[in-house]
Amino acid sequence: MRDDIHQHGRRTAWLTARLCAVLDVGANESRDWAVAALTHDIGKLDIPSAVLAKPGALDAAERMLVQRHCADGARRLLRFARPDSEESTTAAVAVALSHHEWWNGSGYPFGLSGIAIPRCARIVAVADVVDALTSARAYKPAWPLHAALEEIAASRGGQFQPECVDAMQILARTLPPDWRAQAQAWGLQLTLELGVAARVAPRTAGAGPSPVAGVEFRTALRQLDDAQSDDGAVRQPRKPG
Repeated sequence: MRDDIHQHGRRTAWLTARLCAVLDVGANESRDWAVAALTHDIGKLDIPSAVLAKPGALDAAERMLVQRHCADGARRLLRFARPDSEESTTAAVAVALSHHEWWNGSGYPFGLSGIAIPRCARIVAVADVVDALTSARAYKPAWPLHAALEEIAASRGGQFQPECVDAMQILARTLPPDWRAQAQAWGLQLTLELGVAARVAPRTAGAGPSPVAGVEFRTALRQLDDAQSDDGAVRQPRKPG
């Protein structure tokens, strides 16, 4: 499952870069956001493989565990941030923390809505779901691209920002039949260029926190921990995200 998390991240990064091009995102931001997409699911490294590979529906406790990957991923990225990479780290943490927020406010972990969701996370959210739907998982077969696009379109204005859905529809017209293989190769090359920084290391005892991109995100994570202590669960989306 660890390899699948990284492979999914690489394909999501490729889609993110191309969505950014359609949306006229600047070159520097586009690269930072593609890099952020590489590690959007890094928090799933803390989830037991038996849960991630479960063929049936998750129970409530397992769902809660999976939903914690957003906050856990943000913490992992903050812990291993480099002092010379503030902008890309900020994007990576924002994407890890916010890629399951919904445009209409029904997502998690904070229930953010609209432009309160970081733009990088709004774009990655679409790329993430397109690749997830077109990938075979233990609980489902791979969907054809046209079916994934229909699902994305049905969630326009609900789960996803309309502008990002429209950009995905435009991008889909130019995707080659072997886009997943191309995306995987491109994402691997990006990972190799970035070196170990793009493949976040496992937690190391004694590693101190980084000040990079830290204050606002750490405050939000503390608030999330306090809320979870009060109600025992992360915010539940209205349907699987």
